[in-house]
Amino acid sequence: MQDDTPKLTKGPPSKAIISMMAPMVIGLFVIIGNGLVDAYFIGQLGYAQLAAVSYAFPVWFVLGGIVMGLGIGTASLASRAIGSGNKEVVREIATHAMFLSIVVGIIVIAVGLSSIDMVFGLLGANEETMPYVREYMEIYYWGGLFMAVPMIGNSVMRASGDATTPSILMASSAIVNAVLDPILIFGWFGFPAMGVRGAALASVLANVLFLIAALSILIFRDNLIQFTNHSLKSITASWKKILHVGLPAIASNLIAPLSTALVTALISSYGQAAVAAFGLAGRLEAFIIVILMALGGALSPYVGQNFGAKRFDRLEAGFQFSIRFILVYSVFCIVFLYLSAEFFLGFFTSDPEVIRIAKMQLLYCPWGYGFLGVAAICNGSFNAFGKPMPAMTISIARTLVVYVPMAYLFASFIGIRGIFVAQVVANILAGIAGIIWYKLLFKQLSNQNT
Repeated sequence: MQDDTPKLTKGPPSKAIISMMAPMVIGLFVIIGNGLVDAYFIGQLGYAQLAAVSYAFPVWFVLGGIVMGLGIGTASLASRAIGSGNKEVVREIATHAMFLSIVVGIIVIAVGLSSIDMVFGLLGANEETMPYVREYMEIYYWGGLFMAVPMIGNSVMRASGDATTPSILMASSAIVNAVLDPILIFGWFGFPAMGVRGAALASVLANVLFLIAALSILIFRDNLIQFTNHSLKSITASWKKILHVGLPAIASNLIAPLSTALVTALISSYGQAAVAAFGLAGRLEAFIIVILMALGGALSPYVGQNFGAKRFDRLEAGFQFSIRFILVYSVFCIVFLYLSAEFFLGFFTSDPEVIRIAKMQLLYCPWGYGFLGVAAICNGSFNAFGKPMPAMTISIARTLVVYVPMAYLFASFIGIRGIFVAQVVANILAGIAGIIWYKLLFKQLSNQNT
């Protein structure tokens, strides 16, 4: 914050975007890998414990979707204020966003703890797994407060053009969680063996350290959090602005797990091998698509700062670079998976039916990756412009309006491969809609500001 020129409004656009994208990719890779480490240690306890913790995944997606949506709203406001050079507004937004994250965290704890039996009973937990679900969630929910605050704080840092620090914090939190897991689960080094409670406590403790580190940086290094001179009127005004972008982003984030659940139900009609294949291929896809998602996340603060500074020339240059990057990367994915899908699948399973179906998914779906990447950068740009409705519309249309109905329709004609074809078609349509909408909105905004 000491340099008067916003970081992302100077230098080559490609360098600015890559400087934001690379740390995000590394951080996300560590987090994805940590999920596999978690599953490995908990799996040593038994299938009932692993199943119990697996029931937490939908809840985690919901919590993560809410926090990420609020982070998107905060980053949209903060990046535009940074671009326009208004430091006081940036501090106000950052502080009020922290207050909002505390409120959200408290609500998560209260609602979560009071609804464990009802929610997880609906998700399918039975009398064998429910005791482990309670053991895990009664501790895990307390992490909601400690997760919400630093995650939104990370959004503020990214809005200022610092993607490295948030990624280091996220990766460090994941590593701490992975180290604490076996210690608390199995009772190493004299600690009591806590089983699934230990796994939950490891997550909470990692989030506490995440919270302390993030707040320390925002308060002492960046001078972005100030606890004085805030009226209720100014706080509620900031919350309205954050939620203007944040609520549609939350809606978009929550649609993804819903559509995945509906498609998984369809996949299950082809047998448990198909479900296993879908899950395995999905995990491998996550490592590949994370590059495209990181690009969309990196472009958002870049767009926000340059839009705030009215640098439409840099907006156009950044968008063109992103499109070229997506084109090259998507072609690489198609070729790479065509040559190596079966090889990598063999590391995880020897079941020929699982490999056959997972390979089919990994050969069909990459043809839509490029268009999915285009939709991601367009949606990130819409949110950064403070225009969240196009992003929400495209996200909902891609999943619930096109992908899910088309998956059921195509599957009735050509079997399980129809599900993968439907995903490709949905991504293609989302990418085309995104770029057309972006061009129209960009022209409108540039005319208004010239």
